[in-house]
Formats: sequence, structure tokens, C-alpha cells
Amino acid sequence: MKTIGRGSVASVISVLLAFGQFGALIALIITVCLTVAIPFIRNPGVTVSIPVSFTLDTLTPVVVGRSGLDFTILDDKEQTKRDTRRKIASLNGSLRVPTSDRRFIAAQSGVLIAVLAFFWYVTGKLRSVFKTLSAGNPFVPENAARIRAVAIAFIAGEFVRSAIVFAENVYARTHVAIAGLQFDRWPQLDFGMLGHGLVILVIAEVFRLGTRLDEDQSLTA
Repeated sequence: MKTIGRGSVASVISVLLAFGQFGALIALIITVCLTVAIPFIRNPGVTVSIPVSFTLDTLTPVVVGRSGLDFTILDDKEQTKRDTRRKIASLNGSLRVPTSDRRFIAAQSGVLIAVLAFFWYVTGKLRSVFKTLSAGNPFVPENAARIRAVAIAFIAGEFVRSAIVFAENVYARTHVAIAGLQFDRWPQLDFGMLGHGLVILVIAEVFRLGTRLDEDQSLTA
């Protein structure tokens, strides 16, 4: 199967991105409507999942099991037989909080709206790029700007994600107490995601130069 052009891999990805963008738009509209309706609900008792990062302070070492299996908690005797370099240092997850606080629910709805808007924006830009690939004409002037916008969204999104998780950790530390679990006190950046954003920036520059070369070749042909 060819990679670009009609009936190519790029065409399949473009269709998948279209479904993803449409799904994000529907979810975004529903979330906005529910958020607007919160002040008019008499008793909005819901369970909200908030993103948190934390460390475990267990009496016995905890080692990560194989993919798809549970964590293994070792006692002192078993620990001597295992490699202790695989201890869990930090975890990311979600905390389910039953609440009827309208302000808290609205704040979490705002976070969800931001996530859905980010997904809708990024998938829209990528879909536009893959549509040109499906048409067999990747080096159009707009593609470099689209890919650059995706890169900036990835980098900015990581800083926003880190700030959101930090704020949720602050809330969790003041409202939740779980023995052996410590919520992180400092923002945690995913440098891998920042690296991906920088790589995409480089790809955007490659597209910009490729577009210029394609235009120069067209003028001299």
C-alpha cells in the first residue's frame, strides 16, 4: 500500500483524524452544555476524576511487574532475591473525588474543555496536513505553518498539563489523606513530550524548505 496519494496510508490516517476531530467536537459541545447547566442543578453530586502524580512510601519495597501484570510487593526475604533497581519512584494517575461543590465541578469541567479543545485543534491541523498528503501534494505553503502550530501546541500543552496536575496535587494534599501515599509538591514536566514538540518544529522547518525548493523548481521548469 502506497504512503501518499489516493487510497494510501495517508488517506486512512486522514479519515481517522476526521472521526477523532468530530468526536472531540461533540464531546466538547456536550461538556460546555453541562458546565453551563451546573448552576441550575439543585444537588450536583458527581464523582470527578482529577489527574495527580504521587510517590509511594511503603514499609516493604515495591517492584514493577511485567507489562499487563500487577505490581509485586516483596517482603525482606524475597527482596534479597530480586533486583532492587526496579523500585517505583513516582506515579501518575487519577483520583476519584465524590463532590457536590459547584465551583470544583466547574473548574474540572473547564480542564476537560481545555483538553478536548486541544485535541480538536491538533487533530484539525494534522487532518489538513494529511489531506494534502492524500492529494499527493505535501509541499503546500500552509503545511509548514500547520505543523509548526502542532509543535507549539504540544510544547505549550505540556506546560499547561504540568500546571494542571500541580494544582490538582495541591487540592489533593489539602483534602485527601491516604496512608503511604505522598502527592508531589513540585510541578513535573514530561521532557519526552517537550522533545517531541521540538522534533515536530524541525519537521515544520523541513516542510518550509521543501515548499520553497518545490516552488523554485516550478519556476525554473
